Amino acid sequence: FYYLVIEYYELIPSLILFSVTGYLYLAIEFAPHGNLLDFLRKSRVLETDPAFAIANSTASTLTSQQLLHFAADVARGMDYLAQKQFIHRDLAARNILVGDNFVAKIADFGLSRGQEVYVKKTMGRLPVRWMAIESLTYSVYTTNSDVWSYGVLLWEIVSLGGTPYCGMTCAELYEKLPQSYRLEKPLNCDDEVYDLMGQCWREKPYKRPSFQQILVSLNRMLEERKTYVNTTLYEKFTYAGIDCSAEEAG
Repeated sequence: FYYLVIEYYELIPSLILFSVTGYLYLAIEFAPHGNLLDFLRKSRVLETDPAFAIANSTASTLTSQQLLHFAADVARGMDYLAQKQFIHRDLAARNILVGDNFVAKIADFGLSRGQEVYVKKTMGRLPVRWMAIESLTYSVYTTNSDVWSYGVLLWEIVSLGGTPYCGMTCAELYEKLPQSYRLEKPLNCDDEVYDLMGQCWREKPYKRPSFQQILVSLNRMLEERKTYVNTTLYEKFTYAGIDCSAEEAG
């Protein structure tokens, strides 16, 4: 066997084994807490453990700080990929794994490309609800389109695993996104966090923040220790909708 190790703290380390028989093997780090999407949804204690939720006046077992840490971990990992000129193209909570010490790590590089600009020329199932306008319209993918997807991922984190554009069809998204329609602000979300999402969803790709700029904003929020994501159980609290059938529809 020959082997190649790919490792970075906020990426799932991969050990690629090359066999003399021609077979290719891939070994990756085990993430004990599974993927971030399921992890967020399991934290919805009003659904999973109502007695605990009421007794502790909380809608989630996760705190605002923990949720922001997940967001910062992903931004840090994506900044590394951007520096290496890698485009992920499928950034979503389902493709983030939660490792030891609850560190969020980027995984599933099945659609990634090692170049500054990638134009898709073939048809196939696409993560439409996470895709930037230019990717939907022109099949163009860049780090800036990954930033758009990151904004949707940030929305997933804040909404505790809600489905983006729940109740809307992909055809409706093709029509409405170019008309400046965007995901609504979750009720438990601070204006500053939602503003960061909005920056990621700017129509012009070059006007979106870099992952480094996103990380600076998140680190500042973490240092301030303000409740940017309200997980307190309040009257008429409702979770963002979930539509599992819509999550990977093309």
